[in-house]
Amino acid sequence: MTEAPRSAGAPPTGPLTDGTHRETDLGELGRMLSETHGAPHVGSGCTSSLSLDEVLLLHAAGLEPAAVVTGAAAATIPPGSWTWSQGQVQAADVAFAQAFGSARDQLRTQAHQLGAIGVVAVDIELQVAPHRYLVVMLGTAVRAATDEHGASHFGVRYPTPFLSDLSARDFVVLSRSGWYPIDLVGSASFVHAPRRGVGTAIGQARQNVELTNFTETLYAARELAMERIQQEIIRVGGTGLLDIHFVDDPVPFAGHVVRFVAYGTAVKLLATSHTHPDLQMVVPLDDPVISFDAAALG
Repeated sequence: MTEAPRSAGAPPTGPLTDGTHRETDLGELGRMLSETHGAPHVGSGCTSSLSLDEVLLLHAAGLEPAAVVTGAAAATIPPGSWTWSQGQVQAADVAFAQAFGSARDQLRTQAHQLGAIGVVAVDIELQVAPHRYLVVMLGTAVRAATDEHGASHFGVRYPTPFLSDLSARDFVVLSRSGWYPIDLVGSASFVHAPRRGVGTAIGQARQNVELTNFTETLYAARELAMERIQQEIIRVGGTGLLDIHFVDDPVPFAGHVVRFVAYGTAVKLLATSHTHPDLQMVVPLDDPVISFDAAALG
């Protein structure tokens, strides 16, 4: 890990340049980083959901944490939507899209108010109930670190704050290869599983067989959700999807409905070409000295 470049002749600055080695908590580190840079938020407090090493990695990439931001939204699902029927549960699909989009907009608005360029390590919680769909998002807004002359050490200019559920480590590795996160995207599909005939149900009651009606319904839900998320990637300007998460199982309170939910971070190559980052092994596996020989136990 290397330090951000400094202006020629400028004295070393930062919390780790006094030659001492002492333990410090994350809150103190955030305060010290804010006070040693010429950002417009000098002296303001810093909150972060990141670990100590993730903050240092971000600092090496030219970023620093600004504050924890949250977004939460619930969308209603009309009564009777879960009644056994055929095809998609359109109301549930729409409720997910509305709640996910509203929570995402709240994150972006808070990041913009903080002067941040984006939000990393977004944790997403999804809750479906008979009459509502709830989406909660929490992450750490990050801003470009600046030196005492106000020069930024992060070269990418985002027109609006990006959102990403990638960890700070993954963000640094991704950016060093020329790729950057664009936005969080998600999609959901709820589909009714068709009823089995009475004769089929009785015949399979004592058999260990595949329930093809549920298998085919899961395939249908998956295809719908993945088609939608690909459209979302294109809509936000991304060319790929990373750290994708899936939820694929029957709805707890409506076992005849199969859900498939997918969400992740849309990314795009912003550099002129892809580069392979120089990663270093933190824990080497080729110890020069063998301190234990299993054969000695015999």
